[in-house]
Amino acid sequence: MNRAQKYLHLLPEGTHLEKFINTEFGKENIYVSPDGKKHPIPFIRDSITN
Repeated sequence: MNRAQKYLHLLPEGTHLEKFINTEFGKENIYVSPDGKKHPIPFIRDSITN
């Protein structure tokens, strides 16, 4: 489990995905919690190993 997945798991119940954005660091998902706080979390890519 990476850092973004751990953070996503700790968000309050009722948090929902609002939108996707592109930043200079890559793609981020913006989640909104029931109290109105916005939480940007880096896009989680599936790792493929050969």
